[in-house]
Amino acid sequence: MDQLHEDVDVREGLDSLAFRTGFLDTLVEGILLVDQEGVIVDCNRAAGEILLIDAHDLVGVNIFEPQLGSTFEDGSPLSREEHPVMVTLRERKPTAGVIIGVDLPTERRWLSITTSPCMVKHPSKGAIVRLTNITAQVWRERNFQFLLHVNRLTVSSTGTSEFLERLCTAFVELGRCALAVVSVGGSDNLGEVKFPFAAGATDFLYEGIVSWSGSSKLGHGPTGTALRTRNTQVANRLGDLPAYGPWQERAQGFGFNSLAAIPFTLGQRPAVLTLISIHPHAFDQFAIDGLEAVAREIEFGISHFQSVEKLARSLNGTLAALGQMTETRDPYTAGHQIRVGALGAAIAARLGMDSTMTDLVRQSGEVHDVGKIGVPAEILTRPGRLSTLDFEMVKSHTTAGANILAKASLPWPITEVALQHHERIDGSGYPNGLRGGEIIQPARIIAVADVVEAMTHHRPYRAGLGIDVALAEIERGASSLYDAEVVEACIATFEAGFIFESADDGRTT
Repeated sequence: MDQLHEDVDVREGLDSLAFRTGFLDTLVEGILLVDQEGVIVDCNRAAGEILLIDAHDLVGVNIFEPQLGSTFEDGSPLSREEHPVMVTLRERKPTAGVIIGVDLPTERRWLSITTSPCMVKHPSKGAIVRLTNITAQVWRERNFQFLLHVNRLTVSSTGTSEFLERLCTAFVELGRCALAVVSVGGSDNLGEVKFPFAAGATDFLYEGIVSWSGSSKLGHGPTGTALRTRNTQVANRLGDLPAYGPWQERAQGFGFNSLAAIPFTLGQRPAVLTLISIHPHAFDQFAIDGLEAVAREIEFGISHFQSVEKLARSLNGTLAALGQMTETRDPYTAGHQIRVGALGAAIAARLGMDSTMTDLVRQSGEVHDVGKIGVPAEILTRPGRLSTLDFEMVKSHTTAGANILAKASLPWPITEVALQHHERIDGSGYPNGLRGGEIIQPARIIAVADVVEAMTHHRPYRAGLGIDVALAEIERGASSLYDAEVVEACIATFEAGFIFESADDGRTT
């Protein structure tokens, strides 16, 4: 009986407090009074407006049931025990500014919740809960972070494919989407749609899931419509969207509830970024405004990569032309520079260099002997030993090559490799007698690749000696003539299965 009287006293105390504080209806901040079980005793008008429920209907509702799809800001579910109201009721201490997301009848909102114990006759037998709708603030911050992240991806990605793949991953990991997909419309008139980039619940995707043809039933879903009309499509309750009928059962199996499809241009082809959430009403106008701004940044990033890729193709064409010019002077070394570049790139990768530097090492190898264009052909093709004067002329190809490449404003280290690839660790090389660390690492790599390729293949003055002899030679010269780490990586590269390709028909040698 004492416990019963105590509970009645508490309820009456809270009711009395609510009655005396009717002035709270004048506040824009939502106020809830809850008892020790979490049942709402009273609330002000703002609380009902924030929760999109009439204030009178809130009274008597347990704040823990249902959870309204509540999550923390990082997307993890909010359990009853972690709820700030429960923390206050259980531990008799306040909480401040806890941000949670809730699925409300017509939209998903982000709330800042502050709680404190309600002291009425008996300590901590209830709680006062203050609610603030911060949805706009959360989306502004998220949109800013997304734009910043897209810019970072533009700077750090090596090309369009990596950029878009990492973008999808970011929307899943940072944007808490269940699935992020980049869809691309086919160039034919059959409405084909491809999904080259995706992250999250990618098992949802399969061939033929979407069309962008207006004559196909599959072309009238959000993604197909966005591809066809170039307008953003939003479906905040997928179950209520008639055009989503072909995907309803599959979407329910994955727990999908809302979707946004934002069009952009991928080169000359129409593309759409489709984001799917397990929460209904996940994409309000704040979200869409931000995502459309992100789409413009995506187009900027793609434009950047296409410009870089065009320049890279132009550079490769220039280097190929230079390499071919060299080989017209020295037909016995046809394919030599290509093979040196390929081996150099493989060694660079083995040493852990990133893809950009690995490619630059390859390009350096492909033109490292370009200076031989200035050496008389009869010297380059002469069998037997060269005279001292002839050898000095051959040695000049390093400085001549560097001078030629320097005028082309090529990226580092292409010019430097042409100059240094005959330098040796002990200083016995040419043209400048550099030692050890004075020789840049790409040049040390090409030096080893150059020796191995040259010994393996035929020359006017001898037959090819074979790969075993070549690897034994660089192993003997490790630390004295050649960088020991590079030698080790070269040997490991061949042990892992590397083979030279023939210059003319792709056959291995």
